[in-house]
Amino acid sequence: MKIKKVNITDQDFNRLIRILDNTLSNFNSDIQSTEKNEYHAFNSVSDLTDAFVAYSFEEAIGCVATKHYAPEVLEMKRLFVDPVARGGGIATKLVNKLESQAYSDGYKRIVVETGKNNSDAIRLYTKMNYQLIDNYPPYDGLSNSVCLSKNLL
Repeated sequence: MKIKKVNITDQDFNRLIRILDNTLSNFNSDIQSTEKNEYHAFNSVSDLTDAFVAYSFEEAIGCVATKHYAPEVLEMKRLFVDPVARGGGIATKLVNKLESQAYSDGYKRIVVETGKNNSDAIRLYTKMNYQLIDNYPPYDGLSNSVCLSKNLL
């Protein structure tokens, strides 16, 4: 497996994001449509600063992206691994790559938001030493959000 830094217009990255959006739509079927629309607005690809795609035998199987959040704080966005490729540590490798790049770029902290029903994501982040924090803007008023943070060393 290899991880490649790509442009946010990259076709592999955008194909994975479309799959992620469909997955989240089905996963969060119990959330009211008005709140779903709010979440969708927070996931604009145009706001992203960097993107990474994981490949296995030239097939794009996972992605993650970043967004500048505040001075020295980077927000992790759009972490996704194709369901057929899960269980091999790909998400962990993507997060590690993102953290390494963030540290090299001078960031001191990473924040991330996920849905309260996404226990796999919460488990991954806590396993990787992310700590639960109060919901940060724009998620501070959304009851289905869980926010986490990690200080980079």
